[in-house]
Amino acid sequence: MPVRPYRKRYLALKLEGSWPREGRELVRLILNALVELFGEQGAAGARLKLIDHDPGRGMAILRCSHTHMGLVRAALASITANRAGQPLAIHVVDASGTLRALRKRLPTRAR
Repeated sequence: MPVRPYRKRYLALKLEGSWPREGRELVRLILNALVELFGEQGAAGARLKLIDHDPGRGMAILRCSHTHMGLVRAALASITANRAGQPLAIHVVDASGTLRALRKRLPTRAR
């Protein structure tokens, strides 16, 4: 029986402050924080991917590896400003193993 090389975790994020309007900027901020805290190997092992980004509501869904979820959460907590130096805070609203379950719970959690 084949074994998956890694399991995925989905994180629902709430962005407060002056968040990036483009998804690429958000991923770049998170990757820079990961590299600063845990090095390139830690950032590469996280296998980050931005699934959904809604700049109007300040919400995003991020996928990462289950073994590096703690590292990703620490990197998210360490972000205090965007690239322009304006204040930014990223909060993890919810985490799930499937995207379907996360989206089902999201309207009740993101207030």
